[in-house]
Amino acid sequence: MNIYRHEIRVNLLTSFLWICAICGISMILMLFYPMIKADMDEYLVFLDNFPPAVKALMGIVTENFSSPLGYYGFAFTYTLLFGAIQAMNLGVGILSKEEREKTADFLMTKPVTRLEILTAKLAASFTILAVTNACYVPLMYLMLTGYADGEFETKTFLLISFSLFFSQAVFFFIGLAVSTVLKKVRAVLPVSLGMVFMFFAISAFAVTSKDDRLRFVTPFQYFKADYILAEKHYEMEYVVMGVAVIMVGIALSYFRYSRKDIQAV
Repeated sequence: MNIYRHEIRVNLLTSFLWICAICGISMILMLFYPMIKADMDEYLVFLDNFPPAVKALMGIVTENFSSPLGYYGFAFTYTLLFGAIQAMNLGVGILSKEEREKTADFLMTKPVTRLEILTAKLAASFTILAVTNACYVPLMYLMLTGYADGEFETKTFLLISFSLFFSQAVFFFIGLAVSTVLKKVRAVLPVSLGMVFMFFAISAFAVTSKDDRLRFVTPFQYFKADYILAEKHYEMEYVVMGVAVIMVGIALSYFRYSRKDIQAV
């Protein structure tokens, strides 16, 4: 419990800044909706001039764009990008910082096992991600219900919004597994940003490709907002893929961390 509280405390400021960033970018994007709605016909004509590949890359589906939820699906693409960076940063850094800051030796002298250390750090990380989503979802709900003219599809909204947490869990465990496999992570940001933008680039190829198999490679494609808007549920094959990635990440992280050589100061 001391490790859990310590992780929450040392990540408090960073987590607050990430919550502000994720909620802030989402609010800014959603604040454009009333202006776009006022000239929707002209805006849709403008969007139709975009090449299909560009629209797919930007998450624009013109058939859905005129509704608050449809526009939210477009804005969610960029919310997810910020959320992925937060989760990957957390995953890569939660263990590697002990060696980087030369506190690993001190931690290992405590009367706790490595598995208990990792479990406490995982609990703290998921608390941070849960709080992030607990701030984000109600904020977006208030904004979208304010924009809705008629009946609001709460279920569809929640399916899209909760996919942020699911996707963050996938990115977190990918980052965590990578940090346990690498001998030493000298800087978290280059590693986490490199991996996130690699997956984002693969996502760009996936949305412009006719082969759906590429979608299995990138977590950005596991929960597509336009599919959720149309079908009102997740694509189960990609949910299963996400769960599989999480399970492999958990198993690999516990296995590698329990046997990893910790460099002495």
